[in-house]
Amino acid sequence: MSACANLFVAWFLAMQIFMSSVLAEVGTGVLFVLGVPMHEEFGWLVGALFLATVLFVVRGILGELPLGAGNPRGGGYRFGHGLLLASSVLAFCVYVLPAFTPVIHNQSVLTALPYLAVGFSIAALGFFGLGLSVVYRSSLAHK
Repeated sequence: MSACANLFVAWFLAMQIFMSSVLAEVGTGVLFVLGVPMHEEFGWLVGALFLATVLFVVRGILGELPLGAGNPRGGGYRFGHGLLLASSVLAFCVYVLPAFTPVIHNQSVLTALPYLAVGFSIAALGFFGLGLSVVYRSSLAHK
């Protein structure tokens, strides 16, 4: 995965975790204004598309996403992108876990699943912050 795509996916999934309920409400509101028959999942999808559009516009205006340029020859650049990739994988797992609930028949696992999703969310945001910080530091001049 290229560094630019890795950074975009990390920004998208981190903001999706951080603002998922707000984005779902924005999406539901847009569908309501357009007169489309609403279903909860569609509001989430429209909110996710809205977030992707905002990130594309920011990237188009600024030329890159904030704090994400980095220097491939700087110290920690690859490590930072590895942390961003780990963040993206954990964030993706947060959204994939609920899809398996119809298949799981063990009540103990179903009880632990929301806690696991919260743990993955917290870890994903932590890896995102650390990875973005390390990538940014790679672009600074060394003294």
